[in-house]
Amino acid sequence: MAEKYYVECDCGKRARVALHEAGTDKRCEACQKTVRVPDTITLQQSAGDNYPLLRPLQKILMTLRKEEPPFDGLCHHCESREANILIPVKLNILIERYMKNDGGIRPTITGDIALVASAAEEFWKEVWFPLLLCNECREQYVEDRERQRRKRRWELWGLFSLLGAFLVFAYFFAVIIAMFSFFFWLLLAFGWASQFRDRKKMDAWQLPWLEEIRWFPEALAMEDEYNLETGKPLDLHKIRQIINDSEDPDDELTSLQWWMQQFKPGYFEFP
Repeated sequence: MAEKYYVECDCGKRARVALHEAGTDKRCEACQKTVRVPDTITLQQSAGDNYPLLRPLQKILMTLRKEEPPFDGLCHHCESREANILIPVKLNILIERYMKNDGGIRPTITGDIALVASAAEEFWKEVWFPLLLCNECREQYVEDRERQRRKRRWELWGLFSLLGAFLVFAYFFAVIIAMFSFFFWLLLAFGWASQFRDRKKMDAWQLPWLEEIRWFPEALAMEDEYNLETGKPLDLHKIRQIINDSEDPDDELTSLQWWMQQFKPGYFEFP
C-alpha cells in the first residue's frame, strides 16, 4: 500500500500530493486555488511517519520494536479489528556480492586452455517481521493460499497431459520431432540458466497481503535481490497464555516481544 500525502486548502478541502511534489504548488480541485506543498519531511510527518529520515525497512523494524503503528495490535488487512493471528515473515536481502573470479578462458601449465566459471561471495541479511491478522482476515488468507495450491496442482496435471500428448505425437511423427528437438532444447537451456539471475522470489498470492504492511512495498522496491518466505500462523492468545503461565511473575512481555525473543537479536537490527 503506497503512502498517501495530503495538503490542506483554505477552502477546507484536502488535495492529494505525491512526495516528489514537495516544495511545489498544487492546484485544489475544489476551488482551483494553488496550495503550497511543504517539504518532504513535513509531508511524511503529517502522514503519521515518525521516522522520515529512515529507510522503509528500517521504519518497519523501528515501529516493530516500539510496537507503534503498523504494529500496534490492529489487523493489517482490515485495520479495524484486533489481530489474533501472527504470521512470521522472513525477508532475505542481498547486502553485498564480492566477485572472487570473473571467469573466462584461462591458459593451463600444459599449454592447453580451460574454461573457468565465475565465482562470487555473497552476504545476505535475514530480517523478520510479522503479518498481523484478525480471525476473519486469517480465513481469507488461508483461502487464498489453498487456491494457489489448487492452481499449482492443476498446472502440474496440465504439464503431464502435455507430456503424454507429446509422446503420442513423437511416436507417429518421429522425423518432425527430431527437427524441432534441438530448438526446444535451447529454449529450455536458456530458461534453466535464467533462474540463476532471478533472485527475487515471492509467491504472487502473498504480495497483496504483505502490501498491507506500511512501508513494505517501498522497502522491496529499494532492494536489488531478495527472497521472502512466510511461516506457520501463531495464535496471539496462546502466546499470551504462555507468558502468563511463565515462572517469572514479573514478566510483562507483550506477545510481539515474546515472539521476537525467540529469534536472534540480529534479525531485528537495521540492515
